[in-house]
Formats: sequence, C-alpha cells, structure tokens
Amino acid sequence: MYCDYSYGEDQFVSPVTLKRYKEILEGFEPYRKHNRLLDVGCGNGQLLSVARQMGWECLGLEVSPKAVEVCRLQGLTVLEGTLAERIEQLPQCDVVVSVEVLEHLNTPGKELAMMHDILRPGGLLYLTTPNFNGLLRLITGQDYALIGYPEHLCYFTPATLRLLVRNTGFELKKMESTGFSITGLEGLKAARFHEPAAHHSTDEKLRKEMEVNPVLGFFKWTSNFFLKLSGTGNSLKIWAVKPSKE
Repeated sequence: MYCDYSYGEDQFVSPVTLKRYKEILEGFEPYRKHNRLLDVGCGNGQLLSVARQMGWECLGLEVSPKAVEVCRLQGLTVLEGTLAERIEQLPQCDVVVSVEVLEHLNTPGKELAMMHDILRPGGLLYLTTPNFNGLLRLITGQDYALIGYPEHLCYFTPATLRLLVRNTGFELKKMESTGFSITGLEGLKAARFHEPAAHHSTDEKLRKEMEVNPVLGFFKWTSNFFLKLSGTGNSLKIWAVKPSKE
C-alpha cells in the first residue's frame, strides 16, 4: 500500500511546518551528545533537511520507495524498510523522532521498544500521533477522516499513549494535545489523508495568517491552551527520555 503513497519531489512543503520543525529541533539541543538523530518514517525528509541545516548527523528510515528516492535526491541518508528490518544497521542515537507513524503499525509497543534500544541512555524520543479524544473526532463521530483501515490500525488517547510510553521503559517528560483542522470539518476524507497538504487548503491559509496577524495569533495560542488543558487537540505529542540508569 505504501508503494502508492503520493510522495514526490513536487510535494507541497508548508513554510509554517518547516518553521515548526526548526522550533522543535531547537528543543532537542540539551540532548545533543553524539550528534545523531534518527527519523523513523521520515517521508520526504522535510524534518531531516531542517535537522541537517542545524548541524545534526541525520539518518532516516522509510518504507515508501518513492519517499526514499526523494530523500536520497536531496543527499539525505535514508534506509528503506521497517525498523525491525533495519535495526541492526542503526547506530545509537541522541534523539529518535517519529511523526504520525505509530497509528500505522500493528504492534506499536514493539516499535517503541526498538526505539528505546536505539537511544543512548538519557536520549530523547519525540513522537506524535492523532488523538482519538480530539475535538474533531468528537464532533464528526463515525465520519472522522482519520479512521481508515488498512492505513490507520491503532488509535490513541492521552491516557493510552502515556501508558504505552511508560510500559516500554521511557520516562515521560511532557505530553501536549494541540491543533484543530477546519479542513477536517469541511469533510475532506483521508485516503486522501496521505496526500500532500495543498497550499490552497483552508488550514494552510489560516496557518499562514496566524503567523503574521497578531489577533489570529492570539486566537491560536488561546485555542491551543484550552485544547492542551482538555486533552482534545487533534495531535498528541510526547517528549520521553530513556533513563540513564535502568
């Protein structure tokens, strides 16, 4: 199925997303010891490209042959295959990143355990996945666009993701639940959800406006504050550390 994912050199890359990646990567600085970062499910390599610009020694892992080709054309070092298939080829890393991957897996616990093995003691895991308790799912119910077999296999709430992370040996440092999609309310369905975000979508236009308009920026901050407080943002984000002594 992932061979047919719509990855390509001309895939739209939101400048707002790249800005967010830079901010996230800046937060990894306290964990930079050996300078190695692994992105599991790196897609077209957008985060890896920003990390490379910031001086990280980057390595990606991706199951889509199209995405691997796009990454390699950018000069990025990316292995094709699953984590289980390639784990023996991977070095110990300071940071492991996994953005919107966990929901695609049959055995997410095993995947997290392998990420734990790859991290050095004291290293950081940064992971995101859709929030089944998100406001958008609560509004749209059975029409929630991210419910889609065989692409999305596992769904997480803040409680179940927290439990999974702790059960695989990590120390949870922070969890956030942020974001809301206007496009999702407009009824754009997922299979479909692996297609690139369009530059003309309502979400993208609004994101750009929020970057430059102080009133909209304050609205975004306020909305995310209440989404975090209630645990109902679209996306769950966790920062977890492999304990130095286990």
